[in-house]
Amino acid sequence: MKRFLELGVTMIAFTMVSCTSLQPSTFSAGRPFFDPIKFFAGKTSSSGVMENRRGVPMQVVTTKTSGKVTGDILKVEQSIVLGNSPPQYRSWKLRKVDSHHYEATANDIVGIARGEAYGNTFHWIFTLALTPGNPLKNITMSQWMYLQPDGRTMINHSTLSKFGIVVAQVTEQFRRAE
Repeated sequence: MKRFLELGVTMIAFTMVSCTSLQPSTFSAGRPFFDPIKFFAGKTSSSGVMENRRGVPMQVVTTKTSGKVTGDILKVEQSIVLGNSPPQYRSWKLRKVDSHHYEATANDIVGIARGEAYGNTFHWIFTLALTPGNPLKNITMSQWMYLQPDGRTMINHSTLSKFGIVVAQVTEQFRRAE
């Protein structure tokens, strides 16, 4: 019985530790500071890979963005190419809410994207409408962005999930134009 109880306590402790996720504020000391509005103002491009939920590469992902700040709003036009498919277009409007928080809307997201920036890291979550108007085709997208020491390169890791189950992941490198 004692051995069974020890095993149970160990399993509970392991579950609690493995379920603990980092918060954006954990990265407060990271440098350079990452302000997504400054990073995406102007032109950026990215390339990366989309993997299925088992980590098997499925297709190459590339993007090109052009952003312009008007008042306190960053408007970003983004072209996204998945593999050999025709480009998809996303129009973002992003604004800073306070020193760490951001909100955004886009033509193919449901509601408002909300994010936090601390140090060199930005994290946000939103609901992506794969087929706008069909709520059964909505998925949750969580993106972790890490500004690199050169201030022009950013690594993005996106997790796409449905009902809490990971369906795909994307890892890509963004680069600001000079």
